[in-house]
Amino acid sequence: MMFLLRTAFWLSVVIFLIPVDHAAEQQAETAKVQPIGALEAASAAQATISDMSGFCGRNPMACEIGGRVATTFMLKAQTGARMVYDFIDRSLDDKSGANVDHGTLTATDLTPAWRGPGKAPQGI
Repeated sequence: MMFLLRTAFWLSVVIFLIPVDHAAEQQAETAKVQPIGALEAASAAQATISDMSGFCGRNPMACEIGGRVATTFMLKAQTGARMVYDFIDRSLDDKSGANVDHGTLTATDLTPAWRGPGKAPQGI
């Protein structure tokens, strides 16, 4: 269980370090959501820890900032997933055979030598 908590924590740290894609940022702006700063995130986390029950009723500003943190986290996770997808896609394109060097051998160079009927190859 502790392994899962540590993994979730470090994954969250990595996702928060990913820059937000400009297209995703524009979508957030059209949805009236602004990206969150580190100080706002820290103050929202502190307010959340101090009072968990009835949180949004007593602290509407912290609840709003928490919602913005979640939205920013989601946008960054989407950007990170898109970066990983693009990386894998480029890697697979490189290995697809379009860029494979076939060398300088001709078709006659690649044909096996004649062995005659009934002779087994030596070395087996």
